Amino acid sequence: MYSSRNSGFTLLEMLIAIAIFAMLGLAANAVLQTVLKNDEVTRDFSQQLKYLQQGFGVLERDLGQMVARTPRLLEGGRGSTVFQTGTDILDSESEALVFFRLGWLNPGGLLPRGSLQSVAYVVQEGRLERWYYPYPEPEFGAEPIKTVLMDKVLSVKYAFFVEDKWQRKVEASKLPKAIAIEIETEDRGVISRKFLLPIGAPAADKQNDNSGDTNKGDNNSSTNTDGNQQESDGQEGNDSGQGKEEL
Repeated sequence: MYSSRNSGFTLLEMLIAIAIFAMLGLAANAVLQTVLKNDEVTRDFSQQLKYLQQGFGVLERDLGQMVARTPRLLEGGRGSTVFQTGTDILDSESEALVFFRLGWLNPGGLLPRGSLQSVAYVVQEGRLERWYYPYPEPEFGAEPIKTVLMDKVLSVKYAFFVEDKWQRKVEASKLPKAIAIEIETEDRGVISRKFLLPIGAPAADKQNDNSGDTNKGDNNSSTNTDGNQQESDGQEGNDSGQGKEEL
């Protein structure tokens, strides 16, 4: 005979099963939240690293084209320094760096300017900014074109490799062999980079003078050539005249 009693889970067994499933759900949710949080942190770090690489890439390109050129003074003449650095320049909140660089692209010569560019790195409102002017010698009161390279910047310091050692204060009458930059930020701490400079890069004005001398030499050569040609033509005329007299 079969028993009429129904078999099944007891209340205690059901409660235990529900508790186990609840714990598994909580554990899975915790793992999911951890993965999502780590993914967000990774994305933020990757974005910050991208900004840093872009900023240092701009610095490397500018310093790699740095040229020893002195600025023109408002009262006439030229200055004695090929770059400027200090905390009292362009209202910078930290040390600023001002210099000239070559290699400013001008495809087809469409713009009325050369390849020389005046560049400045300035800290304002906690941001490291790159300033440049459309012309190497801007008019008084001209507004620069600004680009933000890094934010949350606390301080910027520069050092210069001169006479086989790093120095914070140097005479800027010639280019150093290298420049070191130390940037302190709120969330990334202190970041340091060193950049080699093009030693012996000629000034743009000297290049223009050399090209002018070359043109002068070409003009003299063409004048001498024309003179020789005229003498040759005159000699041929005399020879032909003598031939006619003999006939």
